[in-house]
Amino acid sequence: MKRLVVLILMIISFCMPVFSETVIRGGVELSDMVPKGFFGTWKVTSVQTYTNNPLLFTERSTDYWNLSKEDDVITLSNPVSGAVASVTVKDVKNNQITFTRRKKDRNENVTETPTLTLNGENFSGTDRIVIEKYKYGELVSTDIVEYKIDAVKVSGDGAGKILGIR
Repeated sequence: MKRLVVLILMIISFCMPVFSETVIRGGVELSDMVPKGFFGTWKVTSVQTYTNNPLLFTERSTDYWNLSKEDDVITLSNPVSGAVASVTVKDVKNNQITFTRRKKDRNENVTETPTLTLNGENFSGTDRIVIEKYKYGELVSTDIVEYKIDAVKVSGDGAGKILGIR
């Protein structure tokens, strides 16, 4: 039961809807540099490699991510939960992308930073989540978790087709 609660918290934290937030836009140059093979739906497996709060975070999870782009906005959505979040592209190097998702409110700031490397119909990388909790405007705790992630493409144009390899 505890693991289920932690998994639900992670999914909510990762894919929190942005209905009341301003859409975060990545730079045109960086979002245009993201390899097209990243866009589509992925089955993502996460295995915890570090945490300072083992009671809060799950050790292993499987989720679905859909990465899409419209104009210069890259969106990460969860087709199972229906959650949607816009992300900011921080860095693109060849087939590697680093992006950030932030959710801020009065009592909590959540920052998630995945770094992913595309390899054909798969990607792998790391995902770091930092949750800062505030009370009366003062930081009272910081919880951190890092995951090793591996993903396989479920749908969307294959990287080989996009890159003209097949």
